[in-house]
Amino acid sequence: LSELSFDPRAEIRKVALKVLFDTLRNHGDHFSLSLWERVFESVLFRIFDYVRHDVDPSGEDSADQIGYNGEVDQESWLYETCSLALQLVVDLFVNFYKTVNPLLKKVLMLFVSLIKRPHQSLAGAGIAALVRLMRDVGHQFSDEQWLEVVSCIKEAADATCPDFSYVTSEDMTEDVSNGDETNDNSNDALRRRNRQLHAAVADAKSKASIQIFVIQVSKSQVSGDEAWIY
Repeated sequence: LSELSFDPRAEIRKVALKVLFDTLRNHGDHFSLSLWERVFESVLFRIFDYVRHDVDPSGEDSADQIGYNGEVDQESWLYETCSLALQLVVDLFVNFYKTVNPLLKKVLMLFVSLIKRPHQSLAGAGIAALVRLMRDVGHQFSDEQWLEVVSCIKEAADATCPDFSYVTSEDMTEDVSNGDETNDNSNDALRRRNRQLHAAVADAKSKASIQIFVIQVSKSQVSGDEAWIY
C-alpha cells in the first residue's frame, strides 16, 4: 500500500493511502510501541523518502529517481498525495499518542527534513504538519518534548536562512564589470553568471518565504504555558 502511493494514477494513490491509514487506525490499539516503530520506519516514512532527498526546485529531477514515469505529474504528487499523507501521519500520531509519543522526535525530523527542501510547496506542507501536531497534542507535551519541538524549529530556521553571499561576492562584481567586453567568451561568461545570479536570488526569495512561515509557527506557540519557549 505504501508503494502504491507512487502509482501514476491519482485515484489509486488516494485509495492506497486511505486503506493503509484506515487499517492502521482500526487495528493500531493492538500494536506495541516496537511494532509502531517498525510501521513508522519501514512503511510511513518510506512514503516521503523520494521527496526528502531527490526533489529539485528546478523540476529537473530524474523521473525514475522519484518513482515516476512520464505519465505522472510531479507537482500533483507534491501538492496532493504528499500533503494528504502528511495529514494522515499527524492524525495517526495524535490518535495513538499515548503509545507512540516516544517517536515524537522522529516524526518532528520528518517534518524538518521536508521544510529544509528547496521547494516552497513541500516546505509549506512540512510546516502545516508541524503546526497541526502542536495544536492537537501540544498540551500533552512534557518540558523535554517541547525542547525537542523548539530545537527542530531552530534547525529549520537555520537551514532555511537566505544566502546572499553569491550576490555580494567580489567575483560576481568583477564579472559584471567585465561584461562590457564584446568578445564571445566574455558574453558567454556574463550570460552564465546572470543565470547563476538569477538562481541565487530565486533561492534566497524562496528561503525568505519559508522563514516567514517558520517564524509564524514559533510565534503561534507563545501563549499560556508555552510562553517560556522564547
